[in-house]
Amino acid sequence: MGSEKRKTRDRHGARGKASYDKPKPSITDPELEETEDADQFESGHLGIIGGDSDKDQADCDQPMQEATEDLNQPGIVGDELDEGRGRSVYLVACHWDWSRYSKPYSVYNVGVTATATATSSPPQAKRKRLRRITRLPTAAGGKSFTSVRSIHRAWIVGVGGDPGETVIFDTRTEKVVHGPALNSAKWCPALMAVGDKVYAMSKSPSWIADPDFPPWFELLDLSQSKVVAATAGRGYHLEGCSWIKLPHPPCFPWKLRPVDYTLLPVVIVMSYVVVFAYILVSFNQPWGTYAFDTNSIKWHKVDNKKLPFTGCAAPHGSVFLGLSKDNGPINAYRINVTTSDKEYDPCLSIVVLPVKYMEHEVDAGSCFFSLEDGLFCSLSFSLDSNSVILSKNLDFFPTKAHVDLRTYQTENTSPLEAPEETLLAVKPEVTVCNQWEHAFKISCSSHGFSPFAFAILSI
Repeated sequence: MGSEKRKTRDRHGARGKASYDKPKPSITDPELEETEDADQFESGHLGIIGGDSDKDQADCDQPMQEATEDLNQPGIVGDELDEGRGRSVYLVACHWDWSRYSKPYSVYNVGVTATATATSSPPQAKRKRLRRITRLPTAAGGKSFTSVRSIHRAWIVGVGGDPGETVIFDTRTEKVVHGPALNSAKWCPALMAVGDKVYAMSKSPSWIADPDFPPWFELLDLSQSKVVAATAGRGYHLEGCSWIKLPHPPCFPWKLRPVDYTLLPVVIVMSYVVVFAYILVSFNQPWGTYAFDTNSIKWHKVDNKKLPFTGCAAPHGSVFLGLSKDNGPINAYRINVTTSDKEYDPCLSIVVLPVKYMEHEVDAGSCFFSLEDGLFCSLSFSLDSNSVILSKNLDFFPTKAHVDLRTYQTENTSPLEAPEETLLAVKPEVTVCNQWEHAFKISCSSHGFSPFAFAILSI
């Protein structure tokens, strides 16, 4: 296929010119902290609002206190973690009118940590309001988010959209940092962090135009990156790093004939996981499972079968947690990638272990993540249908959302490190010994929320 990139267009059929001509948001805007919404937007009341201002009286915010920590720290070093700092939970929610808003994402501190969860009290009748830490200035929606954590970094990294921008939130300094743009815009890419490196793969490759035009697979190496303040002293950006093109999986159709453009192939990333230095990926096609070696920068076919879970699997002690099917029960997977000779492809072995609580399967919903100390959480995100507002474009959108977080404590998984033959014979399971529930709410009377674009991360 030709290497020249064709005219950009977005997922809704609009041409890319409108997206690129849109004024860029200023990176000098102060980050904002949310306060209570005005009572006039409580249940059942409608108002008419509009615009892209942070000064709406119904959503009046105050400037956030400046952080004093030095941002210009050394780059990330491998997988070393800050052992003295427990993981915290953050929610990234996309606003309803993201295409018309220069700050389409808000970041909230959920306030659940590995050390505090075990002593958490039962949920109260009244939902706790989450504190908004900041809004993320970026030119587009369509972003995916991942976490990068080391002794030097505790970052939420957002990548994608059209154009393919990178935006970073430093959870220690509570500063927003703008990173380099992708070589090719990607709509909600699959993001994978391996140490100090972030990998972005198109979830649905395109052979015609952006978003998701080649390159389909890219790398951002943060090891030598530095956070630099803008000349005006407000706003930050990264230097010393850029997105690098990587070889796409060899199973992707590449050299299409002219007749093939009449019925383009449909390729969708169905599941993926990071296992040490390997990124494992399966697709909607009968191609099996491919592994990308982040050390040798090579792809290998490691199995004729697809990965036995849907979406991204999360590490949890000696196993990985993943959904057995869309919105289905959660299972644990012991995944090993081994090789006996550099001349041969690595071998993949997976043992599926059910996760049970009181003899019942655990339904984790569509969003879950793992904390340390044997804890993992599932989240459900729902809009409050009783709190809606009418925009200036005569669109109704919900101004409040409910966040329900359920935390599970699993028993020691070290016995699961036994040889594979032993596990297959004994057929053990991962047992949940305790669970807790947390009920939260978020609100934004000026821009509302989208029910389909949110992310929960532990850092």
